[in-house]
Amino acid sequence: MKKIRIIVALVALSVSIVSAQRGGSRGGMNQQQMDPKSVPKIGVIYGTVLDSASKTPIPYASISVINQRSNTIMTGGISNEDGEFRVKEIPLGRHKIVVEYIGYAKQELGPFTFLPFGDNKTEYNLETISLVQSTLQMAGVDVEGERPLFVQTAEKRIFNVSKNSLSTGGNAIDALRQVPGVEVDSDDNVSLRGSSNVNLMIDGKPSSIAGGDIKSLLQSIPSANIADIEVMTNPGAKYDPEGMAGIINIVLKENKFAGLNGNINTGGDSQGGSNLSGQINYRTTSYNSFINLGMNDRKRISDGSSMRWQEFPNFKNEINQISNSNSGGPNLFIKSGFEYFIDSKQSLGVSATVSNGDRNSDNDTYTTDSGPGDKKYIRYATTGSDRNGYDINLNYDKKYEDPKQKLTSFFRFSDGLNDGLNEYYNSDNGGADFVGMKKAKNGDEGTRSGYDFKLDYVHPFENKSKLEVGLASKSTDRGDTQIAEIFDEATNQYVSDRSFSNEFIYNETVHAAYLQYSGNLWLFGINAGGRYEMVDMLSELKTTNEKFENPYSSFYPSLSMTFGAPQLVQIQTSYSKRVNRPRSRMLNPFSSRQDERNLRIGNPFLKPEYTDSYEINFSRFSRGLSLSLGGYYRYTTDKMTRFKEVREDGVSIATYKNLEEQNTRGIDYSIVGSLGQKLRLMFSGSVYWDEINSELFGSDYNKTAQGQRLRLTTMWNINPTTEFMFFIFYMPGRDIAIGKMDAMSFSSMSVKKKFMDERLNLTLNVGDPFGLSGFGFESWGDLDEDGVRDWYQDANRNWNSRSIRLTLEYRFGKMEDRSRFSRQRRGEGMQMEEGTGEIF
Repeated sequence: MKKIRIIVALVALSVSIVSAQRGGSRGGMNQQQMDPKSVPKIGVIYGTVLDSASKTPIPYASISVINQRSNTIMTGGISNEDGEFRVKEIPLGRHKIVVEYIGYAKQELGPFTFLPFGDNKTEYNLETISLVQSTLQMAGVDVEGERPLFVQTAEKRIFNVSKNSLSTGGNAIDALRQVPGVEVDSDDNVSLRGSSNVNLMIDGKPSSIAGGDIKSLLQSIPSANIADIEVMTNPGAKYDPEGMAGIINIVLKENKFAGLNGNINTGGDSQGGSNLSGQINYRTTSYNSFINLGMNDRKRISDGSSMRWQEFPNFKNEINQISNSNSGGPNLFIKSGFEYFIDSKQSLGVSATVSNGDRNSDNDTYTTDSGPGDKKYIRYATTGSDRNGYDINLNYDKKYEDPKQKLTSFFRFSDGLNDGLNEYYNSDNGGADFVGMKKAKNGDEGTRSGYDFKLDYVHPFENKSKLEVGLASKSTDRGDTQIAEIFDEATNQYVSDRSFSNEFIYNETVHAAYLQYSGNLWLFGINAGGRYEMVDMLSELKTTNEKFENPYSSFYPSLSMTFGAPQLVQIQTSYSKRVNRPRSRMLNPFSSRQDERNLRIGNPFLKPEYTDSYEINFSRFSRGLSLSLGGYYRYTTDKMTRFKEVREDGVSIATYKNLEEQNTRGIDYSIVGSLGQKLRLMFSGSVYWDEINSELFGSDYNKTAQGQRLRLTTMWNINPTTEFMFFIFYMPGRDIAIGKMDAMSFSSMSVKKKFMDERLNLTLNVGDPFGLSGFGFESWGDLDEDGVRDWYQDANRNWNSRSIRLTLEYRFGKMEDRSRFSRQRRGEGMQMEEGTGEIF
């Protein structure tokens, strides 16, 4: 059934591309006019780009000729060393001219009518175009005028994945490892500023495909299909407040040039992994169609050890374990869509996303269990998981005479599942006491479906301020069925273990309304807003017919202010209130078994946690060098945490509890710049302090943990066709609530060779060249009256992540202008301002 669904989706997506190429016209004569391939290209523009203050030329500025009707880039160019430009072969029609350069406000001219009759012309002298330095900080400029690797604005940080060869041939997880402020651990879990509670979106929209398994979804998205990764640590009221640490938005590639454009990537690595991905875009002045496709199969090899002891009244038990693991599996990701430009002010779009993947792993664990007795055995475990899902998006956008006045809306439906099965058994390994087979199966069948709707209206005022109002609604249904079986040696077959089998369902519906105002006066800017949400939560443990309801409402204010110019010093401060709602697995009160020694139990009375987030940032930007220093403070109430305790029989119980409060303080800093004309550096880091106040870990628990993160990325343009990049991330050891974590690091390097004017690229990537991946931790119980702890655990895991990956990329059609950094964003508010106008 799953294969049939995938085949149907692929056929539907292919039909959309074919029909897009055949259709899209309004009659034969009109199509003849609108098709860029059939229109004569005899238009010419020329002029000079200057700095408005110093009147000096601006070399390598981007000049784009954009069709007035559809915002399609018809052609373009780059200014020379003297700031002069001349763009030829412009198709006849009505177009606007956009001039931009990093660190300057965009200049839009026109529209101009290119026709050889009447009062129109085919050649325009734009004379002198003066660009004003922007109040936005644009970092990472190089002298060749290429789009920077990293851009920071007053609202978000933008990491340019398409310029990062370190993640070439990898997936979204590999790309996220390079983003300042984002951490990815050895198990591919993503966190932001030390918090794993992140609201992750694709093209500005949340996604529930793959049964809500975000990590698996990220593993299926090829990095070659990603244009940018945007990070917002204190988003405004228009955004969903879910995600305590902020929002990570993955922007997929979309080529805005007319005609047929795209790329294809393929490669493999030394561990047996492979990847194949591609992107095709066909665009005219009437419609746009695209498809993103990615397939990969990653292999992972790891080993680890663990030692745990526990004091009992009459004896001490100690368990030592050594484990080996091999895992991997194929992943598929497809996104396709069609956008129709009704006229110059309206567009209608539809898109569909399909994600599918299998993951299998084999684990062997050698165990010595002593006290009382002496047991030695090997546990063999085989795990398989199957996830798939899809979502369908409908978009309608309308613009008015004023380019900043607009109405946007979208509706999304998603459906997905995530099934897993874990089978394990024991084999005696020569201990004094015999260990039985204890063969068992644990499985889960997870489903998730839901919808999202949003309507947003922006109204500008004459003083360049604007008011934004909107409505949002979303509903999510989750199902979680736990399956447990034990092997009956008498009948030589598996039988159901009802003590660990259960069915749990969960529904969450959120209705919201928001208001946001923003404006500027001289060098002072403000953005203030509020969001009101009503939430209905209903969960049911169908095994016991227990129901749990928790309706509530909340108000989420936000405020952001900026002052100064980044060429001197710019100060940005912000505040927002955010929420983290418990997930279904955290609420399920029934016990689930990992093995005979480890159980997990949810907490149906777990409450949402709320965070008040404050930030201040100081930044300075001058050509080739960007400096940033900022601080943040988060005050969290009812902090949700994973809590482990060990019973008297030695079985470990993991559950979830609310802490009273947590205070997190931190400092972020970054330096981005160039050394000469060939070497670029990006160094960033942070220091943070987590203070926990609770009685959960013992009476009057009050502890502060300190941590650090350091990250360095270098790019060396050896020659015009050869590029070398190196990246390293290091996190020193730190304290946690009931123990401490060891240091963690990861590094990679790549060499990229460009052929055929960058249409053909060959990239060699070396992952973990120094073999430093892995982590370790220690945890312990409370001290008794004599100062002795009742239990202690020391564990570590190491990854055989040193690998060599070779990737070949070919691009066809028109490619994006290398100097261009501002591009339209698809999705929920993730966009730069841009103008509009009449039909040509």
